[in-house]
Amino acid sequence: MLTSKRGSPDGLEIREYEAGKKYDLPARLAGIFLSQGWAEEDKELVLEVKIEAPAEVPQRTKKRRR
Repeated sequence: MLTSKRGSPDGLEIREYEAGKKYDLPARLAGIFLSQGWAEEDKELVLEVKIEAPAEVPQRTKKRRR
């Protein structure tokens, strides 16, 4: 955060975000802070996402109704 501001991460609770600290924010709130120049992205933060597909997808069987 470059400037201390209040914001709501969930639309219900209002929190104080202090200048000089780093926060993990929801995309919507981060977008507002970034667009207004109140925050900047953490260039050192690198997120690694690993997505693995299951080896075999189980097949569903239909039960007959009697």
